[in-house]
Order: sequence, then C-alpha cells, then structure tokens
Amino acid sequence: MSVWEYVGIPMIFLYTALIAVPHDMVEAARIDGARSWSLFWRIKFPLIAPQFALIVILTYIWTFNGFDIVYALNGSAPGPNYSTDILGTLFYRTFFGSSGQVADLDLGATIASVIFLIILITTAAYVVVLQRRIRTYQL
Repeated sequence: MSVWEYVGIPMIFLYTALIAVPHDMVEAARIDGARSWSLFWRIKFPLIAPQFALIVILTYIWTFNGFDIVYALNGSAPGPNYSTDILGTLFYRTFFGSSGQVADLDLGATIASVIFLIILITTAAYVVVLQRRIRTYQL
C-alpha cells in the first residue's frame, strides 16, 4: 500500500528534473561519444542531484507517517507480539489509550518528541552533508 501512496510525487519530481536538463549539454555529450549509461551518470544525474536529495528527505519523513496504513489494516491493536507496531501507533496507543490501556499523556508527548527529534536530527545531518557535496553548475 505504501508504494502506491508514495511513488507518485517522487516520480513527478524526477520527471520534471530530467525535463529541465539542457538539451545542448546532452547533445554535446553525445557528439563527444558518450553512451547512454555514462550520459546519465556523468551529465544528467549531477544536474538532478538537488531534486533527488529533496526526494530522499521527503521519503524519509513520509516513512514516519505510516500510521494511517497500519491503523487502517489493524486498528489500534498492535498485532501479534507487537509485530505491526511503529512509532506512530505506539504514540496513538499511549497518548489516547486503546485496547484496555489507560492513556498516558506524558509518555505520549515524549514519544512524539522523540519522533520529531529523530526526523530533525537525521534530516539536518543529511542536509549538512549534502550541502558540502553539491556543486553549482553554471551554464
């Protein structure tokens, strides 16, 4: 289910990034003898790298929003031996209470804060590493 839910926007981003690659550069590379594989990895991919990085960051954040899929399939029950439990469903069960479990607002807020910090730290680290590697290409 998540593949169908999260494949559309990244494909549109990649498609628009590939369309934006200047045809002059592609044509010049073909005249110089570049084959399709090297044309993509040496010309096109460096030009679409910023959009690719955006897709990676958005997909990472979207993976933490898997609550709706798990909740639609299982309800608030965590499945056998908590096998379908993710941070979102753990937050829901602890903050709102379910299946005979009493709501614990403090623990629920702590879980939400941990989810936020995980996303913030890893996204910030990825952006810092990425900003060091991105080159500015002037046409």
